[in-house]
Amino acid sequence: MIEVNGLSRHFGKTEVLKGITFRAEPGKVTGLLGPNGAGKTTTIKIISTILKPHGGDVVVNGHSIKREPKEVRKQIGVVFEESNIYARLTGEENILYFAELADVPYDEAHRRMEKFFGLLGVDYANKLAGTYSKGMMQKINLIRSIIHNPPVVILDEPTNGLDVPSSRAVGTFIKEMKEEGKTILLSTHLMAQVEKLCDYIYIIHQGKIVEEGTPDGIKEKYGTTTVEDAFLKVVSTDVE
Repeated sequence: MIEVNGLSRHFGKTEVLKGITFRAEPGKVTGLLGPNGAGKTTTIKIISTILKPHGGDVVVNGHSIKREPKEVRKQIGVVFEESNIYARLTGEENILYFAELADVPYDEAHRRMEKFFGLLGVDYANKLAGTYSKGMMQKINLIRSIIHNPPVVILDEPTNGLDVPSSRAVGTFIKEMKEEGKTILLSTHLMAQVEKLCDYIYIIHQGKIVEEGTPDGIKEKYGTTTVEDAFLKVVSTDVE
């Protein structure tokens, strides 16, 4: 479980997060939605212990990011929009290298890797990663992020810039993680993806949580047929 409690963060005089509170539960996909600059990526980086908060705390499976950042890092697998995999290693070498860093036995790592190769349609992982398309790089990045079988998976715009087959493969990956009972936090601006994948969503705007609920519940509340239309109503109302 991820429990975000009164989280705040500023950069200079700019207050990016203004005391946000939300939670993500096991076996569910929790969406964190918002326009550009709303604070989504800053939130993800704080949960991932990349940034420190200036107020509040985040507890991941009972471990505080402030008091136990090393324990938090053991609990999570994080996928950012940019894959940043090592171009001079093959896809397989990238994955197994990170498995070794996480002390995953080789046989177990290889078994999980092959499983996800099949799930995501990876069929040329022995080529150098520098030759891959963006979609292929992201598939390797997804497998690398969960090779140590973390209970919490955090995804920040995982399909941005991907073609339709690659985006669909990412959706399949997310559903598989959900079926395994993992806690999944998905930050995205793609509303169609939200409708298909998310069990519960939080809308963040100008550093604040301005709405929350199930996709159907939010559509009903705002009298719309799509999450996208409801989202636009939420954001425009908040601005006014």
